[in-house]
Amino acid sequence: MLSPIRTQVLVVGAGAAGLNAAIAAARNGAATLLVENHGFLGGVSSTLAWLGFHDQDYRLAVKGLALEIVRRLQEAGAAAEFSFDARVGSALSVDGHYWKCLAMQLVREAGGRVLLDTRMVDTLREGDRIRGVVVEHKSGRQPIEADVTIDCSGDGDVAARGGVDWEKGSTADGELQAPTLVFRLGGADRQSFLAACKDPRYCFRDMIHPYPEIWEKMLRHLDSMPVFLANGFKGFVDEARRQGEYDLPQLRVNLIALHRPDEFCVIMTKVAGVDPTDVSSLSSAYEETYRQVPLLIRFFRKWVPGFADARLVDVAPLLGVRESRRVMGDYVLSAEDLFAAREFDDAVALGGYQIDIHRPDGSVDLRNLETYDIPFRCLVARKVEGLLVAGKCISATHEAISSTRVIPICMALGQAAGTAAAMAVGQGVIPRELGVDALRSRLIEQGAELRQTLGGPNEEMIEKLGRVPLDR
Repeated sequence: MLSPIRTQVLVVGAGAAGLNAAIAAARNGAATLLVENHGFLGGVSSTLAWLGFHDQDYRLAVKGLALEIVRRLQEAGAAAEFSFDARVGSALSVDGHYWKCLAMQLVREAGGRVLLDTRMVDTLREGDRIRGVVVEHKSGRQPIEADVTIDCSGDGDVAARGGVDWEKGSTADGELQAPTLVFRLGGADRQSFLAACKDPRYCFRDMIHPYPEIWEKMLRHLDSMPVFLANGFKGFVDEARRQGEYDLPQLRVNLIALHRPDEFCVIMTKVAGVDPTDVSSLSSAYEETYRQVPLLIRFFRKWVPGFADARLVDVAPLLGVRESRRVMGDYVLSAEDLFAAREFDDAVALGGYQIDIHRPDGSVDLRNLETYDIPFRCLVARKVEGLLVAGKCISATHEAISSTRVIPICMALGQAAGTAAAMAVGQGVIPRELGVDALRSRLIEQGAELRQTLGGPNEEMIEKLGRVPLDR
C-alpha cells in the first residue's frame, strides 16, 4: 500500500455537490482534496440542462457559488440565459464540454487538489470517527486521511462502507426512481417542432395543459424561449406503439430544447428495478439504455415533427441516477416539510423545485411546492463524527429527495458542506459542534440564498407566464 495522503478536507465525488464542496472548502482556507472516479469534473451536471434555480414564484432560490458558475458559463457563451417556466421555475442549457473545463479551472483557482481516475474502495473509521478513505488508482492502493470527509458520491459510498446508517427506496415498496441515460440530438428543424408544439391536435406539455390560461401564455412566448421543456406528445408514442414501432417504458416524448436551435436533450431512456449500488444491476441498466438510444432515434426521425434529419450528437458518459442510498443524519427531511414550506433555524440551502418522482412503470409523479429550507442537520451523518454528506445522498425521505436531488440544489448543498468543513477545521471542532449561526452568516457573505434576499413573488413573471397551483 502506498504512503497515506494527508489533507484537512476530503471530498469524495466531483459531481454537482462534490465540485461545489471542494471549491467552497478551498476558498474558505482548508487544504482540500477532491477525489473522482472519472477523468473529468462535474458529473451529470456537465451533461444535462439545469432546472430549478427559480421557485414557483420565479424567484432565484439558489444563488451563491452555483449562480456564480452559471454566470461564468454565460459570459463565455457556454450557457443560455434563464428561460422561465410555470412548472419548473426556470431552465437553462450549458455547453457540457466547456463546463468540464471551467470546473477544473475553478478548483485550481480555489487552491484545491484533485485525484482523477481514482475509486474509493473503503472507509477509514476509528471508533465513532471517520478518518478518511482508501482509494485505488493507477499507482496502487492508498489511504487518504482527513479531518473532515464529505461524501458526495451520490450513492453514500463513504457512509455505507463506514458503517453509517442509510436507507434506500420508497418506504412503501422499496422501489427506487428509474434512472435515465440522456442523449443529445442535432440537425433538428426547430421551427417545425415549434409548430407541432403549438398545434391544438397535440399536447406537448401534459403537466401544463390542464391549466388553459397558463397554456395560452406559454404558447405566446414559446418562440422567444431559448430553452424549453416538452413532456407530452403522447399520441405519437401511442400510435407508434400501436403500429409495433415502439416498445419502450417511456410513455411520452420528454426532451429539452437547447439554446443551440437545432439541438435537443432527450430524456427518455428508462430502466425499472435498477439498484445503483449493485454492479450487476447497474451494468444491466447501461446495457439496456444503450439498447434504447438507437430505437428512440429511429422513433424521433419517423414520428416527431422536425426530427426527420436528426443526428446523434453525443450520449451522456454517466447514467442519470435519480436515487440511491440516503445517509441518515441528525434530521431527516420529509415530504411534509416540503409541502409546509418549513423554515429551520439551521437552514443552509433552499429548494424551490417540485417533487418529481420517476416511477419504474414510466409514469411521473409531479407536485408543486413553495420554497423550503434544508437544515444543516441533514448534512451531518448520524452517530458518527467527521463525516458530512451533500448531494442526492443527504438525509431525506424517498419523496423529499425527488426534489432536493436536482443539480442546482445539490450545488447549494455542496457549498454548504464545503464551507462547514473548512470552518470546522479552522476552529478545531467537529462539524456537529460548529456554530450554525456563524455558518449561515459565512454562506450569506459568500452569496448563498437563505431567504435574506429572496423577496416576494415576481408578479411581473406571474402575470406573463402564470403560476401552476401548489399541491398539498
